[in-house]
Amino acid sequence: MSVSVQRHLELGRDECHVWRVALDLPDDVTGCLHELLSVEERTRAARFVFPSDGRRFIVAHGRLRQILGGYAGADPASLVIANGASGKPFLASPCAGLRFSLSHSGDTALVAVAWDREVGVDLEAVRPLGDVLGLAASCFSPAERRALGAVPHKERLNCFFDGWTRKEAFLKLMGDGLSRPLDSFDVTLGPAEPARLMRVTGGRAGDCSLQAIEVGPGYRGALAAEGCLRLISLKDWVTRPEAGRSDGGRREGRHESLPGGGERRGAVLDLARGQGASERLACGRQERDEERVPRVDQGGLDRHDAGEPAGLPPREGLILEGCLAAGVRP
Repeated sequence: MSVSVQRHLELGRDECHVWRVALDLPDDVTGCLHELLSVEERTRAARFVFPSDGRRFIVAHGRLRQILGGYAGADPASLVIANGASGKPFLASPCAGLRFSLSHSGDTALVAVAWDREVGVDLEAVRPLGDVLGLAASCFSPAERRALGAVPHKERLNCFFDGWTRKEAFLKLMGDGLSRPLDSFDVTLGPAEPARLMRVTGGRAGDCSLQAIEVGPGYRGALAAEGCLRLISLKDWVTRPEAGRSDGGRREGRHESLPGGGERRGAVLDLARGQGASERLACGRQERDEERVPRVDQGGLDRHDAGEPAGLPPREGLILEGCLAAGVRP
């Protein structure tokens, strides 16, 4: 079955589209997506210690190429993806104005796409953490820690991940990783509180917008964008019937959590100490996925992982449109 499908996707200049991608796919689909990757991407996929992590990397980057190819009107395998001065990847050819961001966690990925403005997306699988407030002390600003401390205990875990994804999305938007101190900006994180950038040291919070992404049960997501976007569409990427059977559904069975699950890191901040992640990485350093920007160490969270995240519902044949209004940039 061929999955090198060229679609004609429309994207307005004041819009951002966010695609939800299932990562655990049958071997034949994963093999087809592998054929779309560049030599460098295939090399990175081969470096993973655990084969399941390499397969998810292949699917995430293969789907990214299909999505970008749909907007660019080009063969996904022909796209040239390069890295900027800060390490943030960009589409060098054929449409340099098409900007994107990729993030994954567990068995799901998000891809955000916009024209001529930077975007940053982050996705995290919610899992129990031993000391939420202790972790927050290492990665949240004083104002964010106070806000989290005021949240009722039963809601605190989700609010922590709301704050985490919003901060990560902003860092990925800016592309400067840990060169920007984590306490130099504040985001909202209260229960049912709209995502918003409250403060940025040395910059204007109004220059960027934040949007929570309702990914599904067991996940929290956030999108950061340059200026304000009029429309955000959340969609599921599936192969259309003319390309063969749908490969968008979940594969049942074991779902291993992908360590790091986001950008490739440089310098990292150890948020928590424990044995879980160190044992998983004892065989060698894992290749980190997505934008090559230093950021906070999600491995610190993984060390507190006490169980599998709740999965998303089956998505075979599903195209979900979620239109979330944001302001229009003047």
